[in-house]
Amino acid sequence: MRIMMLSHFRYSGVMSHILSLAAALGRQDFEMVVVITGCPPAYLDPLRRYQRHFPCFAESRPGEILRLARNFRIDLLHLHDLAAIRSAERLLRFHTVPCGVTLHDRTPLFANPSLLPPFSFLITPQPRAGDIPSRFCERTFFIPEGIELQELQPLEKEGFRIAVVLEEGSFSSAGSTALLKAAALAALEVDLICPQPLPLLGGRSHGWPLDRSAVFGQTQIVIGQGRCLLEGMACGNAALIMGQNYGGLFKPQEQPVSPLFPDLSAGSGEPPCYRSIFFDLATLQKDRLLLESLQQQGRKFIRENCDLRLIAEQTGSLYRQAAGQ
Repeated sequence: MRIMMLSHFRYSGVMSHILSLAAALGRQDFEMVVVITGCPPAYLDPLRRYQRHFPCFAESRPGEILRLARNFRIDLLHLHDLAAIRSAERLLRFHTVPCGVTLHDRTPLFANPSLLPPFSFLITPQPRAGDIPSRFCERTFFIPEGIELQELQPLEKEGFRIAVVLEEGSFSSAGSTALLKAAALAALEVDLICPQPLPLLGGRSHGWPLDRSAVFGQTQIVIGQGRCLLEGMACGNAALIMGQNYGGLFKPQEQPVSPLFPDLSAGSGEPPCYRSIFFDLATLQKDRLLLESLQQQGRKFIRENCDLRLIAEQTGSLYRQAAGQ
């Protein structure tokens, strides 16, 4: 099968999800092509590096996207961002194929569901409650985001550094201030991954790299939400959940035995308070046995729930079902 993945560029873990999943599906005999709209110039070269795995294009013109779909003779379109819906609609008018979407945001743009295409499937990588229109419920499938376990592995860590990942639109100014204040009070070196510069009292800002494994490999704790937490845990970090809200320490072994995946979106919790964050950081600094236990639990959680090879198999099965194969 020939699959086109289409998404708008975002400073979030969505980009690494798309690129790693496309590569994994390519290893499972799918022919993949990835198109990213609205790509900033600074990311053109990093995207081209994925050409060794699959055709990858930074293209925003609907006519050119349609031309690519025809040239590659795609059998299915997989959207990863409803911001690209207009380009998708034009493509589907002139090149009729099944279309599915992964809803990476907890609250997608469903103000008028009747205007959306007749999606063959919806994938949700996080638990959801009541925000899927009823006409899509039977076609909605939960598939976690996959992590390449061979590429993201625990490394020998020196010192005590923390990775802070603040995705575009996922944090408030007050929240980032509280977090950096807590890190400063704990005298911790911060490796900041954020699309915008923020004042650091100690540490380094890395901007927004598409591949964050080198940063996570040097840190003891990752603070963030969603996929970036999964990547950090795969690299042997304990995890603190934070976005617009602060969810505290993630303790995999205390999760209830349930088919539901834990909510790592920071959709619940309290507004970030530097005292709460400082307390959790100080606890992990002082209690190395707890820190090491959470680091091991995190890697085990990723291995058991987010193995990219298995996630790609589930996604591929959904593709075949949607295409009637």
